[in-house]
Amino acid sequence: MRQSTGSAVSSPAGRPGPAYASIVVALRASWLNDRRVRSLLIDLLLAAAAVYAATVLTAEILDDAPSGTTFAAYSIIVYTVAILHGASVAFRRLAPVAAVVGLLTTAGVYRVALGLPVFMLGPAVLFVAYGVGVRLAVRPAAVLLAVIEGALVLLLRFGSSFPGWASVLLFASLVAGAWYLGVFARRWQSLAAENAQRATELEAARHELARHAVAAERLRIARELHDVVAHSMSVIAMHAGAARLAVGTDPASERKALDVIESSSREALGEMRRLVTVLRDENADAAARSPTPGLADLPTLVASVAAGGLTVDVRTEGDLEVVPSGVSLAAYRVIQEALTNVVRHAGHTSAHVLVRVRQEDLAVRIENGAPSGGASHPVPSAGGRHGAVGMRERVELYGGTLHSGPSADGGWRVQASLPYEVRRR
Repeated sequence: MRQSTGSAVSSPAGRPGPAYASIVVALRASWLNDRRVRSLLIDLLLAAAAVYAATVLTAEILDDAPSGTTFAAYSIIVYTVAILHGASVAFRRLAPVAAVVGLLTTAGVYRVALGLPVFMLGPAVLFVAYGVGVRLAVRPAAVLLAVIEGALVLLLRFGSSFPGWASVLLFASLVAGAWYLGVFARRWQSLAAENAQRATELEAARHELARHAVAAERLRIARELHDVVAHSMSVIAMHAGAARLAVGTDPASERKALDVIESSSREALGEMRRLVTVLRDENADAAARSPTPGLADLPTLVASVAAGGLTVDVRTEGDLEVVPSGVSLAAYRVIQEALTNVVRHAGHTSAHVLVRVRQEDLAVRIENGAPSGGASHPVPSAGGRHGAVGMRERVELYGGTLHSGPSADGGWRVQASLPYEVRRR
């Protein structure tokens, strides 16, 4: 039985293998990508630099002092205070108030108890002042800056090694400049965070709008396909049945039915081709993209229905040309669906279509007589069929209303009202 050599873990020379190296690289990348870890590493490096500067500057003072047992103990205390002073930089982000307290306490011990010039402690105060400006709000950060400035002025002024007011002013200006850089960095970080949040929200809104656009487009496609196919297929099915009954007995009726089937199928194919063109090519010309049917095409629609034996009486009131194309299309589709339902469910009967163009809206009414031959009523909109739902959606899209239900004489009535703005010619 063969054994695994384990080369994926370690190399033959005992060095870490590729798998170990990839794990180390991944961990290192994750650490570097963590903002908190990066900030802590920077603070530790700055604390090390502050400790180094404080000990080096302190050593320059102590080199000229006499040696001895007492001086050795004194030196240990001085270096300890200098190290603690520099180490306070490590807490400037985690606990800025504690860092300020530690900084000023060690500076006071260094100056008052040990009698050494406080400016020999190095740049630790600059680093802490910057951290105060970054981590705290402007008001508490300003209070801490005032405390730092006041304490440093007092420690510099009272003592045998006063450097002069020019040097004090320069040192105080450097501390204030470091604090202001921290405040500026905080504002920049806040602005960056707000922009990132805003970008995330905009991206989410964009995805939501895209999802709604896709849903609306799917609904529009389904509605158009239903309107095109349902009407034409109903007419074709009706005339196919008539042609079947006329085979061998009435050649003229048979030919007439087949002609209607041919023209209806060609019309359906043309509209479906137009719809597919729009879906496949967003740069299609206006003729292919436009929803051509409208109230002006009512005669063609009525002729295709009347050819199957349905008597349709159409009456229009007002100027149809002032109706916007979208409203005209919606009204056309409502009439088309209503007449298709009459053909399906009411058989050979009569229908009345009224289109009334009023000042602020378009009123449409389709009413058919009682069903013949025991046929059923057209399915009402509450039935949940696609056609009825499509009619209601089209009307509501333009802020209109649609009502359908049985009429007093046993037939069915569909009424729609579509508001619009008058189009000036």
